[in-house]
Amino acid sequence: MMRIALIGTGNLATHLATAFETCNAVQFVQWIGRLHTPPIKAHRVPYFTHYQNDIATDICIVSVSDDAIPHVAEQLKNVNALVAHTAGAATMDALKPINRRGVFYPLQTFKKDVSTDWSTTPICVEATNPSNVKLLKNVAMQLSEHVHLITERQRLQLHAAAVFSNNFCNHLLGVSQQITEKAALPFSLLQPLIRKTFEQSFSNQAVNLQTGPAKRNDQRTMKKHLTVLDDSEAELYRILSQSIFNTHNT
Repeated sequence: MMRIALIGTGNLATHLATAFETCNAVQFVQWIGRLHTPPIKAHRVPYFTHYQNDIATDICIVSVSDDAIPHVAEQLKNVNALVAHTAGAATMDALKPINRRGVFYPLQTFKKDVSTDWSTTPICVEATNPSNVKLLKNVAMQLSEHVHLITERQRLQLHAAAVFSNNFCNHLLGVSQQITEKAALPFSLLQPLIRKTFEQSFSNQAVNLQTGPAKRNDQRTMKKHLTVLDDSEAELYRILSQSIFNTHNT
């Protein structure tokens, strides 16, 4: 049975801790964080503020901010376990001077108070050699049905794509909510359209589904829209409209 250590107390780390605590196929042996107490109650795993070298560990997962990874790696440079970070945009070399290093990247958005279905969450792994890849894949398969071996560049591209599909889309939904609120209309009016838009993109090329005034260069309609938007909304509208036009008319 693989022995797992986890470093971090943020959103992803908290979800990983919960998953490892309830996974009978791994042994969750230590949880490390800067907080004096863990963000959630740990029932079976001991919690520390420093990594415990005397606790036998096979894999140490570092789930901290990208900027903190090198600092944590320096503290773990004499650890024999395989050390893997969970960042989408950090290189594997962020874990130098650790020899056995890798990446354990769950592709999902995490909030401490929102549950996660690990079985459907893709987990992407990398490591310095095939034996370490196998270890990470074995752990990932205990949580998810979708485990992928990818390259560093693919991970960065995937992370950028995730920013567009999650962070940017969420921001645009927030803008839509602001506009409907100013119009004294319920946001629920847009929900069937939003749902259909995303559902269609799952089985089709999104670029082929594009509609709207920007694609057909309907300047009259776009100018009307701009009259009901504030300055920041109008700027975003122009940028996105130009991008859509360029995609379909060049």
